[in-house]
Amino acid sequence: MLYNQTFNLDQVAFASEGLKDAQQTMTALKSANKELKGMMKTVKIQDIDNLQDEMMDMMDMSNEIQETLGRSYNVPDDIDEDELMGELDALEADMGTEADGVPSYLQPDKEEPDLDAELNLPTAPSGNATAAAGRANSQVEDELGFPAVPRASVRS
Repeated sequence: MLYNQTFNLDQVAFASEGLKDAQQTMTALKSANKELKGMMKTVKIQDIDNLQDEMMDMMDMSNEIQETLGRSYNVPDDIDEDELMGELDALEADMGTEADGVPSYLQPDKEEPDLDAELNLPTAPSGNATAAAGRANSQVEDELGFPAVPRASVRS
């Protein structure tokens, strides 16, 4: 019997908690509903429709611009390769009449100036450098040209 009483009290406590949770849920829903209504006053379906229409117009205009820029001018869809080869052969024949078949813009200049003579640059030194005049050659140098370090003799 004590077991049944405890069970009934637990059931009442559970129902009470459930009602409190339901009240909190209702309060949250009312608050959200009120906020949504306030936000819906600023949003009008007509404004959304107008915006969508403007976007469609802009997309149509963009497509029209792209089509206009992609238009070809007097370029045939099928090019006659024989006719093209004939034109290239005629151009090649015209080039053959120039000096040695080389166009004038590819031919070297008649007189190329001697840049070395114009600049009068000194020649680069070659070989090992000699000791400067007036400098005593009393120092011994190693294989790299640095002054040799004197070796101390080890005496026992």
